[in-house]
Amino acid sequence: MSDLSAEAESFVCGWLEERGWSVLCRNFRTRRAEIDLIAAREDITAFVEVKFAGDGSRTIALEKIDSVKQSRIVRGALAYLSANPASGQVRFDVAVVRGSSGDMRMGEYIEDAFRPGID
Repeated sequence: MSDLSAEAESFVCGWLEERGWSVLCRNFRTRRAEIDLIAAREDITAFVEVKFAGDGSRTIALEKIDSVKQSRIVRGALAYLSANPASGQVRFDVAVVRGSSGDMRMGEYIEDAFRPGID
């Protein structure tokens, strides 16, 4: 993980906590999956994918979360939930962080950005 990615994840942790979320886990990993952040508030557990896009970036960060990446996130979420059951709503959010090192801001926070498909 790059220093900018780690800084973006830390920024999102603080952003979520300021809004009443508890960050349960950072960088949850299995052999085939990684989830950047897992957070909870009231009866919602959110699996959060963090994407950093510098101010000059032309790439749309959301385009990087294709169906393969979504499947990996869902597999990771299932592994986490099997060990840490959640009651209430489970959702998959995406945080797009803009800026530069030391000057980050939330570009966009998308609640329920995608839903698991049925294979």
